[in-house]
Amino acid sequence: MNRRRFIKTTAAIGIGLELMPDLLKGFDEPEIIIQDEFLEGDNVVIILELFGGNDGLNTIIPADDDQYYKIRPNIGIPKDETIKVNDLYFNKALVQDVKNGGFKRMFEDGRLAIVEGIGYDQPNLSHFRSEDIWLSGINPKSNHKEKLLEGWLGRYFALKLPNYPMQIPEHPISISIDGAISLIFKSSKGDMGVALTNPDEFYKLGVGLSPKESLMQGNSYYENEFNFIHTIARQSDIYSQAVKTAYDKGIQKINGNLYSETELSQKFKLISALIAGGLKTKVYFVKLSNFDTHAQQMNTAYTGQHYLLLNAVSKAISEFMQDALENGLSERITGMTISEFGRRAYDNGSRGTDHGAASMQFVWGNDKFINGGYWNNRPNLVDLDANGNIKYQTDYRVIYTEILEKRLGATPEDVVKVFGEPFLPLNILEKRVNSVTERNFLGKNGIVISPNPNSGYGIIQFELKYNTFVDISVFNLTGRVHKTIQRSYLTEGYYKIPFYIEDNGTFIIAITAGNSRFSEKFTVFR
Repeated sequence: MNRRRFIKTTAAIGIGLELMPDLLKGFDEPEIIIQDEFLEGDNVVIILELFGGNDGLNTIIPADDDQYYKIRPNIGIPKDETIKVNDLYFNKALVQDVKNGGFKRMFEDGRLAIVEGIGYDQPNLSHFRSEDIWLSGINPKSNHKEKLLEGWLGRYFALKLPNYPMQIPEHPISISIDGAISLIFKSSKGDMGVALTNPDEFYKLGVGLSPKESLMQGNSYYENEFNFIHTIARQSDIYSQAVKTAYDKGIQKINGNLYSETELSQKFKLISALIAGGLKTKVYFVKLSNFDTHAQQMNTAYTGQHYLLLNAVSKAISEFMQDALENGLSERITGMTISEFGRRAYDNGSRGTDHGAASMQFVWGNDKFINGGYWNNRPNLVDLDANGNIKYQTDYRVIYTEILEKRLGATPEDVVKVFGEPFLPLNILEKRVNSVTERNFLGKNGIVISPNPNSGYGIIQFELKYNTFVDISVFNLTGRVHKTIQRSYLTEGYYKIPFYIEDNGTFIIAITAGNSRFSEKFTVFR
């Protein structure tokens, strides 16, 4: 990579030149924001993409379900080839040859959540299209050819940094540990972060790029182009120095001997050094490929390609979290895996699996701030969709909503702006810091639904302790809105609000008051 290509792949390269006059208006030089409400928190989020489609059924094995072995005669993993953890059966790759007990130890300690049945409506089975859907946070069901050019985190960061790129945080807001910025960080304002694989090379490419000339303020036909490159070059200079300083400091603090020599472990080692060195980056993105296991997914010894990939994942995360624990940083860390889809429930006769739909994902962190355990129901291998795929239980944006609201300071209104609709968190995560007003918007009895269960007619009762705008909505179990009961400004006092639900099933009523959300589950029987 040379310096010209470096400028093209960092900072705000995604901005269209036609937008630059408005973005640059009123500024002489890019300004560094040091103090801002959005930047004050010290939470760090790590997103690990398992590209190719991870096989959830052979990650957490339904070994007590005879149907699993009927539909997977060639690659079904026998119970005695798994590692039992409570009432679950882990692929032994998640534990075997991994320091500190790997995912078994993390799960038993309450630091690991396994979320089953993650997916979305009308799943797309193309790797790249489905990946774009997961990274953008948008499922364009009405137009499958619509280009997805913005990521869900890119949109959120652009929302919180309205004057970007002429006002930038002192440190990169996000980092792709890769040669290029992921779609997840792209926005209409440009790339909301940087990409790097080596801090020393990143420094060499970026240092000293700041132009000596000021921004142009005239009508020259090349003014926009000049100011565009000027802004990006200055950001590159600032961020290359910030990354280099943090890395040099942090690499001396971490326990480098913990990390395996795998490429993924070394990427997590780099992230650990940057965090320990004081870099204020909020989100790191890492990608691990080769999960597209159509053939020879597993050999006759129940190891093979999928085993090696899962083993690398468990090693990198376990080593990283042990390092964070030793450095006193684990409370700040939250991580999750994503994968564009799972694999088909039936094996394909080539000791492999084809593109599927719903799968499972891992969420990990400090046991004080994550509700570890197994979330959702076991995969129903009898009730598959028309293509032989596992049906999804929870929309993938539900987990994103937890990250936004509980780690990155988003309000429910922000979530709607990012995704175009609200989603209800599963409450896998706990907020590290809660204000008194967040806890006290409702009275001590919270939400009371009566009767519960009911025949579709019910009453929701609650006490509102402060005047505020209130949204009362019913969500289905996928996390999406089923029905909105009321959206209005309410004064403090006691409320009894009737509602009617047309469908049978289990639902969740959620009250959003101010920046807080309260919820209660109920069931409709007829």
